[in-house]
Amino acid sequence: MLGIFLRPSADREVRVGTLVRDAPGVIMFEVDDSYLRLGRERPIVSLAWHGATEQETLARLRNRGDKISHGRILPPYFDNLLPEGALLELVEREFGTGSFDHYDVLARLGGDLPGAIVARREAGEPPPKRLSDEAVEAPVTGKPISFSLAGVQLKFSMHGDTHRLTAPGADESGDVILKLPSNKFPGLVENEYTSLQLARLAGVNVSDARLVDMKTIQGVPEKFRELGGYALSLSRFDRAAGNVRIHTEDFAQIAGAIADDKYFRWNQETLLRSIKRFSNDPIGDVLEGLRRLVVDVMLGNSDGHLKHWSFIYPDGRHARLTPAYDIVSTLTYLHDTMALRFNGTKDPKIVDTARLRRIAPFIEVDLRVLEREMRQTATRALDTWPKELKGLPASDATQDAILSRFGSLALVREVRPSMVRGHDASTAPAEKSSTAKVGETDLPE
Repeated sequence: MLGIFLRPSADREVRVGTLVRDAPGVIMFEVDDSYLRLGRERPIVSLAWHGATEQETLARLRNRGDKISHGRILPPYFDNLLPEGALLELVEREFGTGSFDHYDVLARLGGDLPGAIVARREAGEPPPKRLSDEAVEAPVTGKPISFSLAGVQLKFSMHGDTHRLTAPGADESGDVILKLPSNKFPGLVENEYTSLQLARLAGVNVSDARLVDMKTIQGVPEKFRELGGYALSLSRFDRAAGNVRIHTEDFAQIAGAIADDKYFRWNQETLLRSIKRFSNDPIGDVLEGLRRLVVDVMLGNSDGHLKHWSFIYPDGRHARLTPAYDIVSTLTYLHDTMALRFNGTKDPKIVDTARLRRIAPFIEVDLRVLEREMRQTATRALDTWPKELKGLPASDATQDAILSRFGSLALVREVRPSMVRGHDASTAPAEKSSTAKVGETDLPE
């Protein structure tokens, strides 16, 4: 049995409920009466369980439909707290060959989860001991892994300052995410750093990032040093000074999306409408979301799925978009497509303001405001990226791929037609909107 708490600081916590796994393997989360009795002032765990009225909120909190699972995975909210890919594999290797599932992983990592959630074992057997004699290579921290960071890239939670990175101590959580080089995607660290800087130039609020020389990080296995000279250090927006935790949740948690559902459960307009509905600054955050959409189109980021969008609750009650994170130009790695459909298409080349006209009533934001923001964001990118890219560390292939795609984008044709291939300056109008029909050139899934 795991107790689930909201713990904004070391000396303050609110019990939310209990996560129980029974003998047949059914896992169920039940909300505590003490949390229900807090009324409308209770701190929010998930917007999936928050209604427009107190009666609706209580009904959602008591509903077991999205709080029960069977087999290896957890109910969607909790499964999305766990790492994916390389970090999850490292944790599972520490378990060895015993029988375990995501419930055991949550119990193992429950002291340093994303946001302010803490999962603490209160009854039952501890996670299985390692039964294999196979050696497990020590992680970068030099300690068994005791934190969870969502995503497939290998990353670690650390304490950071301008000179060194160290592992958190007991009852502490890291304030820095350290991303290591990838053998599957060469130059990924430099690519992400570059992409974040370009997004900032286009007007996006991005996470603070810096490149760290791998030689200065103690405990990095040699196989990672061979993959690249730098790691990427990102300040955690869900942590503050004094071991304070600030609650967050990603949009996959809100949507109840597990695994690849993060690409399909919502489309881009549903995402923007949810921002409008839930944010404490609805117009400001919708425009921020639109800027990120434009940047993804112009960078060629095909991995902007639901787990790469999050809300933060600075006061525990009111949601705002977090700074942007996990922005990467995937042009040299993946197919040139969009992670989420936008008005019926996943083809970034036909995205322009004409598509905004069809979805503005659904988002409930003035079309003129949306169009202006979309054009201004694209213009800022076109004005700054060609010059600034020269001083950024992404590979020549990545830089060339970003700059060469401008001529194929309908949005660029609209705001700066002189950059489009085959343009005749003597006959072209000042602005032109694409007339492509929704879904006309959709790429295959």
